[in-house]
Amino acid sequence: MAAQEELSASELLVGPAQSMVTAEDLLRRGTAPVGSELAMPLAMVVVAHPDDETIALGARIERFDQAHFIHVTDGAPRDEEDSRAHGFQSLDAYREARARELAEMFRRAALGRVSRTSLNFRDQEASLNLVEITLQLSQLIAGHEPGVIFTHPYEGGHPDHDACAFAVHHAVALNRARGGGRPLILEAPFYHTGQAGFEVGTFLRQDGWMPEMVYELSDAEKQRKHELVKCFVTQRETLNGFQGSAERFRIAPVYDFGRPPHEGKLLYEHYPWGMTSERFCQLSERAAEELEKDTARAM
Repeated sequence: MAAQEELSASELLVGPAQSMVTAEDLLRRGTAPVGSELAMPLAMVVVAHPDDETIALGARIERFDQAHFIHVTDGAPRDEEDSRAHGFQSLDAYREARARELAEMFRRAALGRVSRTSLNFRDQEASLNLVEITLQLSQLIAGHEPGVIFTHPYEGGHPDHDACAFAVHHAVALNRARGGGRPLILEAPFYHTGQAGFEVGTFLRQDGWMPEMVYELSDAEKQRKHELVKCFVTQRETLNGFQGSAERFRIAPVYDFGRPPHEGKLLYEHYPWGMTSERFCQLSERAAEELEKDTARAM
């Protein structure tokens, strides 16, 4: 099953009525700044951890009041190293704190009643549950019928991020095989191995057609995003490196999840997160084979 079909032209069918729109138009509308007159398409945001949505969309997140947010993990690694490091006596207490921080961010962004789902997989374990996550996302896509889905790129920064990318691309393909719409997948950059080591806020270079939008943030937008990022008190030290001056988005390329996103050692292989590039690719290939059977049954 192809994770996402190559867009040979800037047109695709989206939504239950299968109305024709251009991909570039959806990209512009979906990423426009607060106050824009462009109509926001029905959006879904699929991210790995609480705070990822703010890193990606913080300067424009107020436009997402009709979106559906999906958090794949709970943000709390099972080994409790993070929870103890942040002064929590138990894993459950840390998980609850992460959930409260996310709720506070939504409240401050005037999105306190926004539609959202937590899949509640463990932090650092999404790549071990690729099939389950994909199937759940496919059901949510069918139920919400988004025109655009914002998610992570496949860049080797964090295995949960790459797992989200895999699951979104395959869930869209599965939904389409079942007769559903074809939402446009949009990405925001997070982090990956770069020439200087840890590189934040830029995309890995990919071949193919993938229009990109770059928004330089005004002082007011920077301050607003900073206020939202501050809601994640437990992640304060980590998020210090994500106070960039721009937000970037692009139409997702076609990925081969059976191959590493780039040559050399991936960023997450420098951390004790229990995942290697080789293992992730093997898990992806096995999951794709299993999902291929679901697709065949759906057709």
